[in-house]
Amino acid sequence: MTDSELIEYAVYHWVFGKDYKLPGLNANGSVAHDFFERYPAKSDYQAFSDQFSLIKNDQCLKDADSLMLCSGGVDSSLLAYFRSHNLNSRPQSFIHTSYVNHNKNDLQKFINVLELCPSIAFVCSIDQAEYIAGIELLSKNNFYQNTYAPTLAYALGTLKEYRFTSVITGSGPDELFYGMEKYSWDIFEKLSDEPIAKALEKLDPRYNLAAYARLFNSKGQDLYGEVVRKRRALYESIADLRMNIFDSQRVLAYATVTAQHMQLFNKLADIFHLEHRAPYLNEQLVHLALTTPLVELVDIGVDKRVEIGKKYLKTYLLQYFSRDHVHGKKIGFHAPTTQFVYEYSKSFLLNNIDYLPCWLDKDKVLRELDCRFNEIGPPTDYFLYSLVNVIKYRMENSNDY
Repeated sequence: MTDSELIEYAVYHWVFGKDYKLPGLNANGSVAHDFFERYPAKSDYQAFSDQFSLIKNDQCLKDADSLMLCSGGVDSSLLAYFRSHNLNSRPQSFIHTSYVNHNKNDLQKFINVLELCPSIAFVCSIDQAEYIAGIELLSKNNFYQNTYAPTLAYALGTLKEYRFTSVITGSGPDELFYGMEKYSWDIFEKLSDEPIAKALEKLDPRYNLAAYARLFNSKGQDLYGEVVRKRRALYESIADLRMNIFDSQRVLAYATVTAQHMQLFNKLADIFHLEHRAPYLNEQLVHLALTTPLVELVDIGVDKRVEIGKKYLKTYLLQYFSRDHVHGKKIGFHAPTTQFVYEYSKSFLLNNIDYLPCWLDKDKVLRELDCRFNEIGPPTDYFLYSLVNVIKYRMENSNDY
């Protein structure tokens, strides 16, 4: 990574700039305008139902030697049912992750899937030491990503003695059928009168900007300005599609969140000599979804939380699973990241402070760390995780500096 890319990673947890073979994106990660020429298209449940049915024919869902990342949510539940049907009740292999002494997991939803689909289930419960081991494994492979990456890296590492051909994920529907899941629908409504590019900039998550903005020296400020200009070009490109904020934010989510997930799963699969397969992200379904106005794909009622998304996918899944399973709240993968890295980062950062990048003010960083380590309880942001990875990158690539 260049210095500007390292700043982008530090703030956003990911560097924008590639398509990862996603339909509708150019090689540099920007939106391919001709992909959206049919927008807005009028579609109905049957059109999506037909596409969901076709996913059953994806070759990876017929391969008993594939490993599927299964949270128990809507997306993985449908893939699990399709695999079970294709394999004629032969066991399929699942991997599910959770965290020690952490009640934010979807284990019951995962159990619901196991009850319907004969499976070999690997449940990997991660503690602090194992999460740090995941960070170490990633840094040895010179790969730096979001806060879920160490979890999956460690979990896949526990299965090295087993032989799988691919890892299957349910990537895609969160963004295709809702968008920026960090925000409830009313946030988009409040931004509906603003210029699209400006609204998208507000929605693009800058996880650690508040901390880093205090620590940049003049070079850091200039480099961060470059990062902002690069990402603003993406916002302007999306604005040129002349969509409303609801559909524009979904394209932003697809070009950033989905692309980030594809990079994560592709790279981890490669590290463990697997192929990553994401059956939902085929060109036909992606095109149908992104050219259909989002308002048709959500179930807007009194409740405007993110759970209103995936209306048609949930309707389709009700053929196979109970209403409680399909419509019950999904927790998702929420690693207690700061709790896990807090003690480790105390010694690691201070012992390796000489690897601090040239765009940070060392004295300010030391004061920031002193304040954080003297607070009552760990902070709630991801700055420590981010800085640990920045330092590790510098250590692994010290010959480049």
